[in-house]
Amino acid sequence: MTGPVIALLALVALLGGCAAVGGPPPPPPVPPVALAASVAPGATDVAPAEPLTVSAAGGRLTTVTVTPTGGAALAGTPDPSGTRWTSPQLAYGTEYRVQAAGVDEQGRPGAPLDQTFTTVAPEKTLEIASIRPTDGQTVGVAMPISINFDSPVTDRAAVERRVSVQTSTPTEGSFRWMSDEQLNWRPKDYWRPGTQVSVSARLFGVDSGEGVYGEEDRSFSFTVGRDQRARGDVNAHTLVLYQDGQEFKSMPASYGRAQYPTQYGVHVAFEKHEVKRMRSDTWGGPAEGTPGFYDEDLPLAVRISNNGEFVHVNAATTRQQGRSNVSHGCVNLSPTNGQFFFNWVQMGDPVEIVGSERPLTTRDGDIADWTIPWEEYRQGSALAST
Repeated sequence: MTGPVIALLALVALLGGCAAVGGPPPPPPVPPVALAASVAPGATDVAPAEPLTVSAAGGRLTTVTVTPTGGAALAGTPDPSGTRWTSPQLAYGTEYRVQAAGVDEQGRPGAPLDQTFTTVAPEKTLEIASIRPTDGQTVGVAMPISINFDSPVTDRAAVERRVSVQTSTPTEGSFRWMSDEQLNWRPKDYWRPGTQVSVSARLFGVDSGEGVYGEEDRSFSFTVGRDQRARGDVNAHTLVLYQDGQEFKSMPASYGRAQYPTQYGVHVAFEKHEVKRMRSDTWGGPAEGTPGFYDEDLPLAVRISNNGEFVHVNAATTRQQGRSNVSHGCVNLSPTNGQFFFNWVQMGDPVEIVGSERPLTTRDGDIADWTIPWEEYRQGSALAST
């Protein structure tokens, strides 16, 4: 029996040796950490619309230093994982040096990052010349948002992408370019009362076309006030006021005579003047020295379009108010009713005129958004088909 036992032990030893030689393979090597910046090394004419980011793949960042030539290092923000660092807003016409170090998942340092890039130095910038409504304003339910630029915008889509409208209640709406210099936004239907609206135009660093770059970011907010509307009936010679859907005051009025009809459609109240100088030649009416010319100061005037239409006091036509239309296109009220309307109306309230033969159109100024059918309005967005 000795021989078989020895043979068996030898076989076991042999198998054991084979098992030791053929054990589990060693773990794959850990790849080194890879560092990268969001801007290519040596890049020039970089648009600073977005901040610079530095990231680490397969590890984490240990140091990041971004320094403008001749300036102090930027105070960037690392993310909680330590894999991404984000700069503050960059400047125009500046060379930056980016230096970063990192380690892999086992704490071993990788190849450092050291590169430079230069941002664009625009010859011309695009500025926001005016906004409507103004920041903090309370407005009526028909007020469109309007951003007016100081020069024409060639790349409308690039600019529009950087403008956002946030509302406290779900609101369907759309942008529309009213001209190369004016971008508007309105809801599909009148605003819901109480809606809080915030507008952000992140235009700094954006190429608006032909090498013109955004000058600065701009933001503003406003509140939609109570629901109140005025309805003017040219044929009934009345101006009826509604609040929260209920009629509460009807006033006799006089509208434009046959030669100068008040235009029908949704007008928007957007200016108030205690006294307004009015000249017929400012809206295409009779010129100075011709029959029908006028140049006078009229009290308590509320502008409802940019083609010369106002709701205002005209004591001289009080007898005709409620009976006939004798104005040059404005809505005439008595001193008492005009004072009431002036105190009551909010900027952004709709003044809906009916009964006229001439429509209000976008040719009549920059606040005729409600004269455009909704689907047509939406197509005025530079992003409508994107």
